[in-house]
Amino acid sequence: MIKKKAPLKLVPVIQEVFTKLNIDACGPLPITSKGNRYLITAICMSSKFPEAIPVSDISSCSDYRVFERFGILVRHSSVYHPQSNPVERFHRTLKRLLRVLCLDAGSEWDKHLPSILLALRTVSHESTGYTPSELVYGKNLRTPETLVMEHWMEPEEEGDLVTEYMFKLINRLKRCQEVAINKMEEMQVKRKTWYDKNAVKREFKDGDLVLVLATSRANKLAVQWIGPGTILNKISETNYLVEIPGRRETSQIYHINMLKPYYKRPEHVNVIINDETKNSLADQELEIPYLENNSLIYDFEDVIQASELNKHLHDKQMDRLRELLNKYSKCFSNNPGLTNLVEHEIQLVSDQPVRTKPYRMSHRQNEILKNEINRMLKLGIIEVGESDYMSPMILVEIAGKEPRPCIDYRKLNGIIRTEYFPLPNIEERVEKVSAAKFITVFDLSKGYWQIPLSKTAQRYAAFCTSFGTYRPLRMSFGLKNAPYFFSKLMAELLNGLEDFVVPYLDDIAIFSDTWESHIKHMETVLQRIKRAKLTIKPSKCKFAQQNVKFLGHIVGQGFRTPSEIKVQAVLEFPTPRTKTQIRAFLGIAGYYQKYINLFSVIAAPLTDALKGRAKKGEIKWTTECENAFRELKGKLIDKPVLYAPNFEREFIVQTDASNAGMGAVLTQLTEQGEEHPILYLSKKFSEVEKRYCTTEKECASIVFAIKRLHYYLDGNSFLVMTDHNPLVWLNRNVSSNPRLMRWALALQPYNFRIVHRSGKSHKNADSLSRSVIDN
Repeated sequence: MIKKKAPLKLVPVIQEVFTKLNIDACGPLPITSKGNRYLITAICMSSKFPEAIPVSDISSCSDYRVFERFGILVRHSSVYHPQSNPVERFHRTLKRLLRVLCLDAGSEWDKHLPSILLALRTVSHESTGYTPSELVYGKNLRTPETLVMEHWMEPEEEGDLVTEYMFKLINRLKRCQEVAINKMEEMQVKRKTWYDKNAVKREFKDGDLVLVLATSRANKLAVQWIGPGTILNKISETNYLVEIPGRRETSQIYHINMLKPYYKRPEHVNVIINDETKNSLADQELEIPYLENNSLIYDFEDVIQASELNKHLHDKQMDRLRELLNKYSKCFSNNPGLTNLVEHEIQLVSDQPVRTKPYRMSHRQNEILKNEINRMLKLGIIEVGESDYMSPMILVEIAGKEPRPCIDYRKLNGIIRTEYFPLPNIEERVEKVSAAKFITVFDLSKGYWQIPLSKTAQRYAAFCTSFGTYRPLRMSFGLKNAPYFFSKLMAELLNGLEDFVVPYLDDIAIFSDTWESHIKHMETVLQRIKRAKLTIKPSKCKFAQQNVKFLGHIVGQGFRTPSEIKVQAVLEFPTPRTKTQIRAFLGIAGYYQKYINLFSVIAAPLTDALKGRAKKGEIKWTTECENAFRELKGKLIDKPVLYAPNFEREFIVQTDASNAGMGAVLTQLTEQGEEHPILYLSKKFSEVEKRYCTTEKECASIVFAIKRLHYYLDGNSFLVMTDHNPLVWLNRNVSSNPRLMRWALALQPYNFRIVHRSGKSHKNADSLSRSVIDN
């Protein structure tokens, strides 16, 4: 359902019994000895009288003959909206009773159906205040309990005359019906008042395009947005007749809560221009890499000199490195290789071909595309060919960079079956590499283009330009499952080498503590790359470095710090004026939140500005927002440094809490007794957590820190430093509050001891929980 539901539409109260019925079918159920497998169910809209008839068949033909024979007028309710048909709720109760009564009788459920209906007809209904039997028969049905009670408590009396009984019955029915109608009208008003509290009046016009929330074909319990469909007619205030092409029933009635507007994208795009001068942290997956002219580089002197290896390697080590690189020189090339390990396959969820016309471009843009197409043809990346699937090639122009072609696979990606392979955890990768003394980084040459496509995938991934159509022979940039498939290839390639190699997409980091082991590790990786027929781009390699740039961090020699280029992008970020711009800034700065003292609390004014239903639009930029914006930038200007964890030493967890939030820092002592931070954690208090007492907040900060640091603390004894002693209070009051019980159980698996440190000495974590916001 969508968040903006429409107001409740009141239906007229039916004043005469059995003039309007809600009918539905239930099943299939276990087949009985009489051959019954389904139930035809009905509820009277006036008396709420239920009925259920066991049948063997519910085909539309047989149902239609019954309706036609008895002159029944059929009206359809909106699909996928059970709230409009009360009999749907009756099914739930009916099935529950059948399940209970059939425990002994097995599959003979139709024998117990009369008993179930008797029970349902003798229970008062909330809407009317009477039982269904009282509104239909004038009195309640006599259940076995009623008969026994009458036999014990009341002597037999002579009955009334027939005429007197009939008059009493008619008057009783009339009075009950009047009271029931008044009761139903009162309940309608009451329910509408509650339902409409968060409702928003919406309306569509004939011809509007909408998306429909419908059940999935593969799984009836799952829903998905389908469409776009076209509004054909407005049936009522809440029901619309919608036409959806490609479905068995081209037009159906849908409730307005199942619809949302469809905003059509522009169909014609000549060129994509990006005026930004800085790239975001994420790589542009759609971009086709630029192909360099020099294909092979066997002389690594330029790379070695650019790396300034002579500053930390002596002559023998340099000679050993040159010998190794020359031995595997064929692994290094600017042109992509072709692996024999895997082949990328594309599976679709729809058989309907996706075809898009080529976009019209200028003569200059076509010349650029032709040059790139010719290069890819010479390298065997693509071939001239036709297909019933076709995606257009466009040109991406970024200020300060050469134009790059890319393929618009958006429509194709919409019908590709999603395949998942977990991407590596960046934080874990960075920590592993930062602890090493020697680090080498390999970057594969156009990694995606080193994976062949299957014949079927070549057909689906075909693309077109204004001057021809082509089929890709290698895995294309921009395909939906390309990142996951490439990660799967790297995991297979480097399987068993996790102790000294970590890949992240096409970046491979080799890390070691000694020179001899590092050379062996490099040769092991190069052997596997050679067997897999992959190639490495020499100009992007870093050999045997003490510190390297890896995944946006400068790592090595036991510490890490943010990359200056990425920090510069944060510092040059303009003052946000909209919610979208705030999210963009928090996304870039949040990548380095483990370097920043109490990031969540400092950023609280910015996250508070995002509150509200509207996801876009301008915001009110307050002084608190400006202070938070500047402080986050200032924290990164200080060039913070974090140290790599050493699992052979004891960890120290420092925690503290303030009125705004809670903070923690994970540290370790060096051999010289100096305390160095490994990472910072923080969390802004919710409105409920702000009402905790001081001791509860301190206890919550300990639980929060230990849970988040589970990967470091599990199986090790560690130290918790705090300026309070909340765990003593927790043990005393654990039975008085379910939340405290959960906290105590969460801390049980860990082996730690508490050390009290006075507030004056507890500066590290105190600084985490206090900021300009508190002042």
